[in-house]
Amino acid sequence: MASNVTEDDFNFSTSLLFNWFEFLVFILMLVLPTLIGLYHGCYKGKQNTVSEYMHGGKNMGVFPVTMSLLTSHVSSASILIIPSEVYAYGTQIISTYIFTIVIIYIVSSFYLPVFYKLQLNSPYEYLEKRFNHTVRLMTSFMITISVILHIPLMIFTTALALNQVTGFSLHTFALSISLICIFYTSVGGLKGVVWSDTLQSVCTFFSLLIILVIGCVTAGGPANIYRINSEGHRLEIFNMDPNPFARNTFWTVTFGMSILWISHLGIHPSSIQRFTALPRYKDAVKVVWWFTIGLNIINLLSIVIGLLLYARYHNCDPLATKLISRTDQIVPLYIMDIAGYISGLRGIIISGVVCSSMGTMSASLNTISGIVYEDYFSIFSSKRPTDGQASFAMKVIVVVLGLICVGLIYVVEKLGGILQAVVSLTSVSNGAVVYTFTYGIVCPWGTSVGALAGLISSVVFVSWILIGAQSAIAEGRLEFPGKITSVDGCSSDLVTEIVYNFTETYEGVGSPVVTDGTVPLIYQLSYWHYVTVGVLVGFFVGLAVDLIFGMQDLNSLDPDLIAPQLQRFVLEKQKTTSNDSVKKDYTLVRLKSDNENEEIN
Repeated sequence: MASNVTEDDFNFSTSLLFNWFEFLVFILMLVLPTLIGLYHGCYKGKQNTVSEYMHGGKNMGVFPVTMSLLTSHVSSASILIIPSEVYAYGTQIISTYIFTIVIIYIVSSFYLPVFYKLQLNSPYEYLEKRFNHTVRLMTSFMITISVILHIPLMIFTTALALNQVTGFSLHTFALSISLICIFYTSVGGLKGVVWSDTLQSVCTFFSLLIILVIGCVTAGGPANIYRINSEGHRLEIFNMDPNPFARNTFWTVTFGMSILWISHLGIHPSSIQRFTALPRYKDAVKVVWWFTIGLNIINLLSIVIGLLLYARYHNCDPLATKLISRTDQIVPLYIMDIAGYISGLRGIIISGVVCSSMGTMSASLNTISGIVYEDYFSIFSSKRPTDGQASFAMKVIVVVLGLICVGLIYVVEKLGGILQAVVSLTSVSNGAVVYTFTYGIVCPWGTSVGALAGLISSVVFVSWILIGAQSAIAEGRLEFPGKITSVDGCSSDLVTEIVYNFTETYEGVGSPVVTDGTVPLIYQLSYWHYVTVGVLVGFFVGLAVDLIFGMQDLNSLDPDLIAPQLQRFVLEKQKTTSNDSVKKDYTLVRLKSDNENEEIN
């Protein structure tokens, strides 16, 4: 049986805060990416062309690109958010990894061949070629807003962790991390970002392993961890409840996360940018596979860490006893709790947490600068800028957008649970963007009118649900209490009658959704389904509009804009039309010849 947790275990005195050696380790992990950015931006060769800045000169290797993708997609979600989600709501989130092979097949078969062959600086150029300029601008605007909202969420979560283990100002840390990211991203270009991400992903991975090893030993071994979590109703994978209004079920998580996977891996500009930076198509396919395997491993490790958290705090919930103010702080608390006796180790682990968010911010800023430049500046510019001017413009864009993200951190800190906030906010744009690209790639008959109608309908409908749900949550009319927690093992100094009011009592399958009876049913829809609804609404409206106003003329459609499996429909139509045209021309020639013969006779 795990020992009870007492007040001494959670005493955040100076002995539990960073010492000088741990600060040295932490600062070193901040300095190294800066040096890498300077090396690639100044010494190795200035990023003076769009190709160098955005695609690394198309000579990047499989390993660094894979590691960069991992870092840009892992972020602090894997180390901080997923474990706290498992601690509060159980392991149902693991069901998302069951269909990863299917997702890899879809991405490598339908999306990747199209984008790699086109070799575009911005994936949104595809939408202009496939539909029109308006669809391109609206879609790129949506993803830009999504990324700008996502970055401060990740930075805030990390700064919150650092604030807890160092005692320094949350906003000071957030500003410092952001400014470092802005600097080495703007100077080093894609090469600087990729190699910085490689370093950071290695640090992140080893931080997870260290937490796992020490955590397993501290908890008394895998058998004890399994038993405690089983008794606490945390072990849950196949909750097959079809109710779309339940927060976490097999179906809500699987459908929602699968579409998010397609969004991040198949059409996200950060991913496409790295795929096209590889010299050969087969290298891009390798990256898809290795990235998916690596991401699954990291996320599975994060889920296990969530089980370690519950094994440690199952009888003394730190949220109920006010040792932490929000569940997102539980991982830093755990790190300081179990690793505090090994000098320097806490600095390494926390550095891994910081590296994950820095990688996300740098990769996102590098990508979004290219989108803003290609989709707005270069289009509206009266004359085509030189490569040097274009590179400088993208660096300025990185700085401006980075500072905007820093300002939004003050807004993010007012939100509730980070995972639900991240998925909810990004689903508005992700659902619409996945629909638009998919409509273009797999529907040769789709037109720009249908694409635009579906895009707008998707954004409006999901935004309506999101705003209604978030308003109800903010007003306390809609709540998502977690699974059972306890303070029975806490020290008497930590427990009062008031503390018991903050513990959870639910022991059933899934997690409850509690309303006061005034919240419309549509606002209670699981946040995992937001992105699914966005895609379905887009397709429904887009197809309906095209059926009413007319379908795409396949004769004027470039087959390279369609998935390889569907190109034959376009080619057959064009071949038939070409043959008909030849026959028509031949008939006209015969008629002309016959008329001439009649005149001669």
